[in-house]
Amino acid sequence: METLTDRITRYLLARIRRLAILDLYERAAVAGLLEADFIVAGDETTGTVWRVPEQSLRLLHADPVKAQAEITRRLGKAPHKTTAIDVLIQDLPAEPVHGKLRSAPKGRTDRENLAAGRLKSGPVVAAQVPEKTPSASSEFLALLREHIAPPSVAHVAVALLVARAVGSSVPGLSALSAVLRNPGAFVLIKAPVGRFERRFGLMLEDGLIVPYWTKLEDVHRSSPLSDGYGERRRGKTRKTIKTLAGTDVPKAVERSLSRFLVDVLLERSAPVVLADETKTALPPFVSMTPDLLLECGGLDHELMAELLQMCCDIAPKQSLRQMEKIALDLEGLSIDALALAVRPGRGLEHILSILEVLGERARSSDKSDDDDDDGRGSGRSSDRSGRPKVKSRFLIKDGDDLPKSVDGIDVVQPEKPAETSGKESSGSASVDPANPEHSRLRQLRVETLSGYGDARDWALDLKTDLQLWRDGGLAWSEMSTKLILSGPPGTGKTTYARALCNSLQVPLLVTSVASWLEPGYLGDVLKRMSKAFEVARENAPVILFIDEVDNIGNRSAGRREQHDDYWRSLINRLLELLDGTSKTEGVIVVAATNLPEKIDPALLRSGRLEKHVAISMPDMEALTGILAHHLGADLAGVLASAPSGSPKTIETARQNQAYAGSDADVIDQYNRGVSQDV
Repeated sequence: METLTDRITRYLLARIRRLAILDLYERAAVAGLLEADFIVAGDETTGTVWRVPEQSLRLLHADPVKAQAEITRRLGKAPHKTTAIDVLIQDLPAEPVHGKLRSAPKGRTDRENLAAGRLKSGPVVAAQVPEKTPSASSEFLALLREHIAPPSVAHVAVALLVARAVGSSVPGLSALSAVLRNPGAFVLIKAPVGRFERRFGLMLEDGLIVPYWTKLEDVHRSSPLSDGYGERRRGKTRKTIKTLAGTDVPKAVERSLSRFLVDVLLERSAPVVLADETKTALPPFVSMTPDLLLECGGLDHELMAELLQMCCDIAPKQSLRQMEKIALDLEGLSIDALALAVRPGRGLEHILSILEVLGERARSSDKSDDDDDDGRGSGRSSDRSGRPKVKSRFLIKDGDDLPKSVDGIDVVQPEKPAETSGKESSGSASVDPANPEHSRLRQLRVETLSGYGDARDWALDLKTDLQLWRDGGLAWSEMSTKLILSGPPGTGKTTYARALCNSLQVPLLVTSVASWLEPGYLGDVLKRMSKAFEVARENAPVILFIDEVDNIGNRSAGRREQHDDYWRSLINRLLELLDGTSKTEGVIVVAATNLPEKIDPALLRSGRLEKHVAISMPDMEALTGILAHHLGADLAGVLASAPSGSPKTIETARQNQAYAGSDADVIDQYNRGVSQDV
C-alpha cells in the first residue's frame, strides 16, 4: 500500500520532471526543433501549444543514430535558460513523468489530448500535427525527451525532505488538503538541513512545491525566503505567498514580528509559509500557532540512498551497505554540500568519500562556533540592544579585531566616549595626557562638528529614538531611518557618516555603488549589492553608508539604451532592498551623492531615501568652527597668540571650547546649519 510519503514524493518528482521537460521544449524551440504558440494569441498566460514542424518529422525517417546526433547538435547550440512561456497546472500529455509514476492515457491522439486538456480549469501543453500522422509527433517528442537533463540534486533532496515532513506530520491527504484550501492558512515546515530554506523558496517560486507559480513576499520584509533577485521566469501568472525564514526569526524583535504576522493572517489574502532549517525550537508565537506543522528529522542513510538512486541510478541496497560499512555521518551536511558531492559520472565510493570529508568539516565548524559562545552551544549572541543575533562569518562583535573589506564593505566600529573626571565637569575640556588625539573635544561626533543643518537635527532625533527603540518604547517603523546627503565634493558627507557612527554608538558599514559594479556581470553585481544589506541585517543595529548612489542610474534619464535592462535591474533591486529595510529592525541607511539630479525619483519616495539634505560649501563662520574642532586642546594657545581685534567668531569658538568639557552634546551650539569636512 502506498504511504502518504510515497504519494507526496511521486507528486513532487513529477513536478520536477515536468519543469525539466518544459525547459527542454523551450531549448528545442530556439533550435528550430519545435514550434510554440500561445493558446490565446497574444496572451502568454493562457499557456503554450507545442507543435512538431515537418522538418523535425523528417528526422524520423533517417537512421536513429543520425537522428539523435542531429538533435544533440542542435540542442548543443541552444542556450540553457529558463522558459519564458509555460502552463500552470497540467502535466504534459503522453509523458511518463517518472519510471514508477503514472503514465498518460493511452490510445489518445494528440488532438484528443489537446481537447481533453482544454476542458480543465487551466491551459495545457500539447503537441499538434496533421491528422495523417497522429503518432509521428509523439514519436519525435519521445526521441527529444531522451535529452532531458538529469534531475537537480537540490530539487530531489528538498522533495524528499518535504515528503517526509508531510508523511510524518499529517494523518492523511484529506487533512492536508483541508488546510491548504484555506486562503489564509499558516504552514510551518521544519527540516534541520543547511540551505533548506533557500532551496525550498526557489522551488516554491518555480511551481515545484505547489501546482502553480508563486510570488514570495516576506512577512517582515527582512528578505525573501529564497533570497532571490526577482522573478527568474517572466510571463507567469503568479499567486502570492507570504513567507518567513526560520533563521531570520531570532534576529527580529518578537513584538514587532508578531505584529506583522498577525496583520498578514487577519488579512487572509494569501497563505503564510514559514520554512525553518534551524535545529533549535522557534519562539512559541510562531512554533505553536500554525494551522499545519510539518517536520522531519533531516538527512539519514535511507534518504541518501533514495537520492542516489534518483540522481545517479545507484541501487539503494548498494548505497546503504556502503554507508553502513564506513559509518557515514550525515550530520552537518547541507543541501549545497550534497549538490557538490553528487555529480554525474561519479561512482558511489567517490561520492561517499566527499560527503565524509564535507561532513567532518561542517561539524568541526559548528563546534568552534559553539565554543565561541562560551559553551552554550546555541550559536547565538546578543548585540548591545540585548536582542538575540544569529552567528555569522561576518558578525561584528565588540572587542573583536575589525574585519577587513569583504565584498566591497568596510567596517568601522564606533569610538567609545572618553572617560571624564570630576574636574572636567567644572567646565574644562577633557584631554587624555597619554593620547590627546582622543580627547572629548576632538572625537568625531555629530554633536561636536560644525553643523549639517537638518542632517544634524535628524541625527540627534534618531539618537533619541534609537534609545527608545532599544527600551521597547518605540517601533522601528515609526522612526526616520533613511537619509540622503547631497552636495559638492569636500562638504563632509563621508565625515558625517563616521560622526553618526560615534554619536549613535553602532557600527558603520561603508560601501559604494562603484564597489557593487566592480564585478561587471549582472548576477555578481546583484549579489554584491544584496550582500551589503544582508550583512547589515545580520549585525543590526548598524548604519549602512552607500556612497556615490547616483551611479546606480536613472530609468528616466533617456540614456544607456543599449544596456537599459541592466541598469533597470539594478535600480529595481535597490528599490526592493530599501523597501525591505523599512521593516527590518535596526538597519539605518545613509546615502551620499554629488549629483542628486541623476538619482532615480523612485529612490527618493516615502519609505526609501525619503529625507534629503543638501550640504553647501562652508562659509566663514563654519570654517572657524572646523578649525576650532581640529585644533582641539591647542585652540587656547592659538587664540592667545592671535593679534588684537580678531574676528568675533574666534571669541565665540573660545566660549564653545570651554563648554565642551561639561557635555559634548552642547558643544558648537552656534554651528547649526553649517557643514564641515576633514
